[in-house]
Amino acid sequence: MKMTNEQFRELLIKAQAGDNEAMTDILEMYMPLINKHSYVNGKLDEDLRQNIILEILKSIKNIAP
Repeated sequence: MKMTNEQFRELLIKAQAGDNEAMTDILEMYMPLINKHSYVNGKLDEDLRQNIILEILKSIKNIAP
């Protein structure tokens, strides 16, 4: 299902407020992109993947509503 800008904004606001389910939904939405950028020399780098996820979560908390 495609999400509208307004639906994403609502999800982001919930995530910023600490809603773990909303944070999980955002991460799941971007997981293919996260995984794509977690490869080094053709191998999945789990540490890099975790760092990307942590940076995304930190960024969600720091975005002004």
